[in-house]
Amino acid sequence: MNSTAAAINPNPNVIPFDDTYILYDSHDFLSFLSAYFSLMPILVLAFYLSWFIITRELEACIVAFGQLMNEIFNNVIKNIIKQPRPVSFGASFQNDTIRSGYGMPSAHSQFMGFCFTYNSLKIYTSWKNLNFLEKCIFSGALALLSFCVCFSRVYLHYHNLDQVIVGFSVGALTGSFYFFIVGIIRELGLINWFLKLRIVRLFYMTDSYNLAPLTLKENYEAYWKRINQRSFNDKSKRD
Repeated sequence: MNSTAAAINPNPNVIPFDDTYILYDSHDFLSFLSAYFSLMPILVLAFYLSWFIITRELEACIVAFGQLMNEIFNNVIKNIIKQPRPVSFGASFQNDTIRSGYGMPSAHSQFMGFCFTYNSLKIYTSWKNLNFLEKCIFSGALALLSFCVCFSRVYLHYHNLDQVIVGFSVGALTGSFYFFIVGIIRELGLINWFLKLRIVRLFYMTDSYNLAPLTLKENYEAYWKRINQRSFNDKSKRD
């Protein structure tokens, strides 16, 4: 008689990919939704990568590098404090990986604290085409998203409230400090020096997001201006 049971993988080194391995209550819709919010840091990093590939904007690399340094800082803090998570997820959870299995501070919350603070400061200081209300709306949307991610970590029992609050606070401080450092680097002209390097010019990298950010309307109008100019040139050639 053939057995319908699947064979157990004999490889003892097989472990789950912790960044996307999330346990949730299958009978609880809010738990299911929280699992998706816990994936938000990965989606944000995917956005940075897509942003750079499509536009070659240096700002995408700058903020992604800051988030990476923030993650490393989180691991350092966790391994110093060594506070356990509120619920044990088994001995294999984040064992033999580059990430710490400790709970203080929450890495997801620290990630979102950095993301919210850095990008909010960018909105209020660089997005000159927006009025104050519009800036508040964008910043408020980031705050709401950050809250949902932080809430998901508590609801899924990966962290307690203290670990989430400390994580977000550390991320906010790190994001503010990084924004300040990047501003100094720009004032010293190091960004422009970097963009003039031959290897960088091969990738057509720019810093237009900081120097001359365009609104969707301006991009749209520039697109139609090119289209109309091309049509005019084609007509002139035929005449």
